[in-house]
Amino acid sequence: MMTERAAEILEASIQGFIQSGEPISSGWLFDHCEFGIKPAMIRLELDALEEEGFLEQPHHSAGRVPTDMGYEFFAKRSLDNASGARSRTARGISERQALPDLLHDLSAELGILSIAMDFARDEIYKTGLDELIDHFDWEDRAAIRSVIRDFEGVDERLPRAAERMGDGTQVFIGKKSPVTRSDDLSVVCGNYKVGGAAVSIFAIGPKRMDYRKVIRIFKNL
Repeated sequence: MMTERAAEILEASIQGFIQSGEPISSGWLFDHCEFGIKPAMIRLELDALEEEGFLEQPHHSAGRVPTDMGYEFFAKRSLDNASGARSRTARGISERQALPDLLHDLSAELGILSIAMDFARDEIYKTGLDELIDHFDWEDRAAIRSVIRDFEGVDERLPRAAERMGDGTQVFIGKKSPVTRSDDLSVVCGNYKVGGAAVSIFAIGPKRMDYRKVIRIFKNL
Protein backbone atom coordinates (compact mmCIF):
# COMPACT_ATOMS: atom_id res chain seq x y z
CA MET A 1 0.00 0.00 0.00
CA MET A 2 1.48 3.34 -1.08
CA THR A 3 1.63 5.98 1.65
CA GLU A 4 0.14 9.40 1.01
CA ARG A 5 3.60 10.97 1.20
CA ALA A 6 4.93 8.59 -1.44
CA ALA A 7 1.87 9.33 -3.59
CA GLU A 8 2.48 13.07 -3.29
CA ILE A 9 6.15 12.65 -4.20
CA LEU A 10 5.24 10.51 -7.20
CA GLU A 11 2.57 12.96 -8.34
CA ALA A 12 4.97 15.90 -8.00
CA SER A 13 7.69 14.01 -9.89
CA ILE A 14 5.40 13.26 -12.82
CA GLN A 15 3.94 16.77 -12.93
CA GLY A 16 7.47 18.19 -12.88
CA PHE A 17 8.49 15.97 -15.78
CA ILE A 18 5.35 16.87 -17.75
CA GLN A 19 6.13 20.57 -17.35
CA SER A 20 9.88 20.46 -17.93
CA GLY A 21 10.58 17.37 -20.02
CA GLU A 22 13.61 16.75 -17.81
CA PRO A 23 14.18 13.83 -15.40
CA ILE A 24 13.20 14.84 -11.86
CA SER A 25 15.69 14.45 -9.00
CA SER A 26 15.33 14.48 -5.23
CA GLY A 27 17.11 17.85 -5.20
CA TRP A 28 14.57 19.31 -7.62
CA LEU A 29 11.69 18.03 -5.51
CA PHE A 30 13.26 19.44 -2.33
CA ASP A 31 13.66 22.85 -3.98
CA HIS A 32 10.18 23.00 -5.55
CA CYS A 33 7.93 21.12 -3.10
CA GLU A 34 7.20 21.05 0.62
CA PHE A 35 7.26 17.46 1.86
CA GLY A 36 8.84 18.24 5.24
CA ILE A 37 11.72 15.81 4.71
CA LYS A 38 15.37 16.06 3.62
CA PRO A 39 16.57 15.27 0.06
CA ALA A 40 18.02 11.97 1.29
CA MET A 41 14.58 10.83 2.47
CA ILE A 42 13.01 11.97 -0.80
CA ARG A 43 15.67 9.93 -2.62
CA LEU A 44 14.69 6.85 -0.63
CA GLU A 45 11.06 7.36 -1.60
CA LEU A 46 12.06 7.71 -5.26
CA ASP A 47 14.13 4.53 -5.03
CA ALA A 48 11.10 2.67 -3.69
CA LEU A 49 8.81 4.09 -6.38
CA GLU A 50 11.30 3.04 -9.04
CA GLU A 51 11.49 -0.45 -7.58
CA GLU A 52 7.68 -0.65 -7.63
CA GLY A 53 7.62 0.27 -11.34
CA PHE A 54 6.22 3.81 -11.25
CA LEU A 55 9.47 5.56 -12.25
CA GLU A 56 12.60 4.75 -14.19
CA GLN A 57 16.06 6.29 -14.42
CA PRO A 58 17.15 6.92 -18.03
CA HIS A 59 20.75 6.87 -19.15
CA HIS A 60 22.19 6.82 -15.62
CA SER A 61 20.66 10.26 -15.03
CA ALA A 62 20.36 11.62 -11.51
CA GLY A 63 16.65 12.13 -12.15
CA ARG A 64 13.72 9.87 -12.94
CA VAL A 65 10.89 9.82 -15.48
CA PRO A 66 7.46 8.16 -15.35
CA THR A 67 6.75 4.68 -16.67
CA ASP A 68 3.35 3.82 -18.15
CA MET A 69 2.39 2.63 -14.68
CA GLY A 70 3.38 6.04 -13.32
CA TYR A 71 1.34 7.88 -15.94
CA GLU A 72 -1.67 5.68 -15.12
CA PHE A 73 -1.30 6.58 -11.45
CA PHE A 74 -1.07 10.28 -12.32
CA ALA A 75 -4.09 10.13 -14.64
CA LYS A 76 -6.19 8.44 -11.94
CA ARG A 77 -5.18 11.09 -9.38
CA SER A 78 -6.07 13.78 -11.91
CA LEU A 79 -9.46 12.18 -12.56
CA ASP A 80 -10.18 11.86 -8.84
CA ASN A 81 -9.15 15.45 -8.06
CA ALA A 82 -10.54 17.26 -11.11
CA SER A 83 -12.94 20.06 -10.25
CA GLY A 84 -16.31 20.52 -11.83
CA ALA A 85 -19.44 18.41 -11.95
CA ARG A 86 -19.69 15.76 -14.67
CA SER A 87 -22.46 16.46 -17.15
CA ARG A 88 -23.90 14.17 -19.79
CA THR A 89 -24.64 17.22 -21.96
CA ALA A 90 -21.64 19.04 -23.41
CA ARG A 91 -22.09 22.65 -22.36
CA GLY A 92 -21.41 25.09 -25.17
CA ILE A 93 -21.95 22.52 -27.94
CA SER A 94 -25.70 22.02 -27.79
CA GLU A 95 -25.73 21.73 -31.58
CA ARG A 96 -23.71 19.08 -33.37
CA GLN A 97 -22.73 21.62 -36.04
CA ALA A 98 -20.45 23.15 -33.37
CA LEU A 99 -18.35 19.98 -32.98
CA PRO A 100 -15.66 20.95 -35.54
CA ASP A 101 -15.17 24.30 -33.79
CA LEU A 102 -14.85 22.58 -30.40
CA LEU A 103 -12.27 20.13 -31.77
CA HIS A 104 -10.29 22.93 -33.40
CA ASP A 105 -10.21 24.86 -30.11
CA LEU A 106 -9.11 21.77 -28.16
CA SER A 107 -6.30 21.02 -30.59
CA ALA A 108 -5.07 24.60 -30.74
CA GLU A 109 -5.09 25.07 -26.96
CA LEU A 110 -3.69 21.69 -25.93
CA GLY A 111 -1.46 20.68 -28.86
CA ILE A 112 -3.37 17.43 -29.36
CA LEU A 113 -5.27 15.51 -32.00
CA SER A 114 -9.02 15.91 -31.38
CA ILE A 115 -11.64 13.46 -32.69
CA ALA A 116 -15.42 13.20 -32.34
CA MET A 117 -17.73 10.35 -33.33
CA ASP A 118 -21.33 11.35 -34.04
CA PHE A 119 -23.27 8.07 -33.89
CA ALA A 120 -26.60 9.37 -35.21
CA ARG A 121 -25.02 10.75 -38.36
CA ASP A 122 -22.32 8.09 -38.55
CA GLU A 123 -19.76 10.86 -38.97
CA ILE A 124 -16.23 11.26 -37.66
CA TYR A 125 -14.61 14.66 -37.19
CA LYS A 126 -10.88 14.96 -36.56
CA THR A 127 -8.37 17.76 -36.48
CA GLY A 128 -5.03 18.68 -34.96
CA LEU A 129 -2.47 16.32 -36.49
CA ASP A 130 -0.20 19.30 -37.17
CA GLU A 131 -0.61 20.53 -33.59
CA LEU A 132 0.17 17.08 -32.20
CA ILE A 133 3.33 16.72 -34.27
CA ASP A 134 4.47 20.28 -33.48
CA HIS A 135 4.10 19.74 -29.71
CA PHE A 136 5.58 16.23 -29.60
CA ASP A 137 9.04 15.44 -28.21
CA TRP A 138 10.21 13.40 -31.17
CA GLU A 139 13.20 11.14 -30.63
CA ASP A 140 13.15 9.27 -33.94
CA ARG A 141 11.31 9.03 -37.23
CA ALA A 142 9.74 5.71 -36.24
CA ALA A 143 7.69 7.51 -33.59
CA ILE A 144 6.42 10.01 -36.17
CA ARG A 145 5.47 7.20 -38.54
CA SER A 146 3.59 5.32 -35.80
CA VAL A 147 1.49 8.40 -34.98
CA ILE A 148 0.68 9.04 -38.64
CA ARG A 149 -0.36 5.39 -39.05
CA ASP A 150 -2.65 5.78 -36.05
CA PHE A 151 -4.20 8.89 -37.59
CA GLU A 152 -4.83 7.03 -40.85
CA GLY A 153 -6.35 3.98 -39.12
CA VAL A 154 -8.40 5.64 -36.39
CA ASP A 155 -11.63 5.81 -38.44
CA GLU A 156 -11.77 2.02 -38.58
CA ARG A 157 -11.14 1.53 -34.84
CA LEU A 158 -13.21 4.41 -33.51
CA PRO A 159 -16.80 3.11 -33.70
CA ARG A 160 -16.08 -0.12 -31.83
CA ALA A 161 -13.93 1.67 -29.25
CA ALA A 162 -16.60 4.33 -28.63
CA GLU A 163 -19.32 1.73 -28.12
CA ARG A 164 -17.21 -0.07 -25.49
CA MET A 165 -16.52 3.08 -23.49
CA GLY A 166 -18.23 3.49 -20.14
CA ASP A 167 -19.60 6.61 -18.55
CA GLY A 168 -17.37 9.45 -17.44
CA THR A 169 -13.98 10.70 -18.56
CA GLN A 170 -11.42 7.95 -19.16
CA VAL A 171 -7.67 7.91 -19.79
CA PHE A 172 -5.65 5.28 -21.67
CA ILE A 173 -1.85 5.20 -21.67
CA GLY A 174 0.23 3.82 -24.53
CA LYS A 175 -0.87 0.55 -26.06
CA LYS A 176 -3.83 0.20 -23.68
CA SER A 177 -5.69 2.71 -25.84
CA PRO A 178 -8.63 1.25 -27.82
CA VAL A 179 -8.21 3.78 -30.65
CA THR A 180 -4.44 4.07 -31.12
CA ARG A 181 -1.62 1.56 -31.43
CA SER A 182 1.44 3.75 -30.85
CA ASP A 183 3.27 3.28 -27.55
CA ASP A 184 4.08 7.02 -27.61
CA LEU A 185 0.48 8.27 -27.22
CA SER A 186 -2.14 8.71 -24.52
CA VAL A 187 -5.89 9.18 -24.98
CA VAL A 188 -8.44 11.08 -22.90
CA CYS A 189 -12.05 10.43 -23.91
CA GLY A 190 -15.66 10.80 -22.85
CA ASN A 191 -19.23 10.13 -24.01
CA TYR A 192 -21.69 13.04 -24.24
CA LYS A 193 -25.17 14.00 -25.39
CA VAL A 194 -25.00 16.82 -27.93
CA GLY A 195 -28.24 18.07 -29.44
CA GLY A 196 -29.90 14.92 -28.10
CA ALA A 197 -27.48 12.61 -29.93
CA ALA A 198 -24.70 10.41 -28.58
CA VAL A 199 -21.21 11.75 -29.30
CA SER A 200 -17.81 10.41 -28.21
CA ILE A 201 -14.90 12.86 -28.00
CA PHE A 202 -11.23 11.86 -27.93
CA ALA A 203 -8.08 13.87 -27.17
CA ILE A 204 -4.92 12.12 -28.41
CA GLY A 205 -1.55 13.45 -27.35
CA PRO A 206 1.94 12.51 -26.19
CA LYS A 207 2.31 10.70 -22.89
CA ARG A 208 3.72 13.94 -21.52
CA MET A 209 0.43 15.75 -22.18
CA ASP A 210 -1.12 18.06 -19.59
CA TYR A 211 -3.51 15.47 -18.14
CA ARG A 212 -4.86 17.80 -15.47
CA LYS A 213 -5.90 20.43 -17.97
CA VAL A 214 -7.32 18.00 -20.53
CA ILE A 215 -9.29 16.09 -17.88
CA ARG A 216 -10.65 19.32 -16.38
CA ILE A 217 -11.87 20.42 -19.81
CA PHE A 218 -13.47 17.04 -20.53
CA LYS A 219 -15.25 16.97 -17.15
CA ASN A 220 -16.72 20.41 -17.81
CA LEU A 221 -17.84 19.90 -21.39
